[in-house]
Order: sequence, then C-alpha cells, then structure tokens
Amino acid sequence: MLVSFEGQDGAGKTALLIAVRDVLAAEGMSSVVVEEFSGSPYGQQLIEAVARDKFLRPVPGEAATFRTRALEVVADLYYQDEREIGPALEHGSIVLKDRHLDTILYTLTPTLVAAGAVGDESRALTWLSVLCSELRHRPALTVYADVALSVRLERIRARQRHLREDRANEVSPEDLAVFAVRERIARRLITEEPGRFLVLDNSNRSLTERAATIIEAIHTRLAQPEKGQR
Repeated sequence: MLVSFEGQDGAGKTALLIAVRDVLAAEGMSSVVVEEFSGSPYGQQLIEAVARDKFLRPVPGEAATFRTRALEVVADLYYQDEREIGPALEHGSIVLKDRHLDTILYTLTPTLVAAGAVGDESRALTWLSVLCSELRHRPALTVYADVALSVRLERIRARQRHLREDRANEVSPEDLAVFAVRERIARRLITEEPGRFLVLDNSNRSLTERAATIIEAIHTRLAQPEKGQR
C-alpha cells in the first residue's frame, strides 16, 4: 500500500509521515519511507535546483527551461516508482512517500503558466497528468496536511530544512501569490478525487492524535484491498 503525504510549505507533512512510521513500527508493521527526491542523478539535480530556487525555476546561466525542469521532476518520480516504491510494495511493506503525483500537479502548474511555458492552467494540468499517466503505483491514500496560512508562515520562519535551500525561512509577496495558486489547485484535485484524500487539520491537535487518524485510515484501506490498492 502506497500512502503519500501532501501539503503546502510549512504544513508539517514530514513530521506527520515520521509519526505514522513510528506507530506502524510499534504495531509490528513493515513500512518504508521514500523521500521527496531520490538519490538518483535526477533527484540530485533537483536537490541542487531547490538550493538555487525553492520553486525549482531555472536560474540565469542554467541550461534548464521551465518545461525541462518539470520533466526532471516527473523523471525522478518514475525512478522512485520503479526502483524504490515498487520493490517495497512487492515485499509487503507500506510505503510512506513524502510528496507524490499531486505535488507535481499543484506545484508545477502555476510555475508553467506564469512563465508562459503552457497556455493556461487546464492545459498545464492535462500535460502533467499525461506525463504521469504511466506510473505503476498510485497512492491508495493521500494525506493532505491542512494548515492556516498564518501558522504555516510561522513554521517556515522557524524551520530547519533537511535540504539546503536559499531563502528557506523567507516568504516574499511573490511566494505568497504562488502559495495561493497552489492551494487552489490542490483543493481542485481533492474535490475531483475525494475518496483517495484524507484532509487532516495539522494545526493544533497533538501529533499523536493526528497520527492515530492516519493509522485508522490505513487500516481501513488495508481491509479493503480491492478498493484501496491499484
């Protein structure tokens, strides 16, 4: 079973993922954590790109374009799909993925449209969806960490990033505009496929409480493999 964790910057999804991993371990259930980017050449290029620009945009002097940067992100997800997620699922583990397909859709769409690389939002979503259509393993459950913008901004300013990133703790007016578009697209994706998503308030409830809600959803889907696993 593949469980993906989604959320906007500062939503605390990684803390949720780790808490769920720990509960599964305590229950004696095998799980594998798959990071946002892989250790492959694709993933390393993306980590370096994030270090230069938190939105993965090409920077002056770089050969990448907005379209090719999007292709790099998709290529890395395919690598993880085949080399990391697939083998873990075959061994019967629950895979906990830090960002997956939905991140590609709600983060890259506004960037492509704003750059003029794709004509409009619907065309960008269609193009990205087609690029990802041959992924072998799709989430049976997607946890969307839902947090008010004011709380997210506090967390961003205070956080310690596991990835090196310029302006990791800064939020500009341009960033806020991008966050708003991403949030709108994410809500659209949730509305289109509500059965896959668990929208979880990740603001003030205890981490133990939030993890318990996710564990319950995992057990429910494991009890119905014909519906939860594709």
